[in-house]
Amino acid sequence: MMRAVKANYTYASFDAHLQKVATMKPTMLLMITVFLTFPAISQAESPFSSLQSAKEKTTVLQDLRKICTPQASLSDEAWEKLMLSDESNKQHIREAIVAMERNNQNNYWEALGKVECPDM
Repeated sequence: MMRAVKANYTYASFDAHLQKVATMKPTMLLMITVFLTFPAISQAESPFSSLQSAKEKTTVLQDLRKICTPQASLSDEAWEKLMLSDESNKQHIREAIVAMERNNQNNYWEALGKVECPDM
């Protein structure tokens, strides 16, 4: 008779454990889903990212104006097109923007120093 009680106790314990696991399963799935989707949500582009990029581009072009003084007759758009007409200048401007995003002033000014001023 002791064996039957012991076996019954083990089965009851196992059954209770299964019920706990069954109730924890939806909670765990929800938590896993949240933890997997949260990084994607937080790294999605913010609605202000284009504004931030425009601000950085404007800052870079203003600093380039200090280095390469354009003719007074050129508009901002014409001067920008002139600066971006060269592929190597585009690459150096991208490097400067990345350095600005990383708050690396040395690389920023180094990248701007590589930009070739166009003939005006």
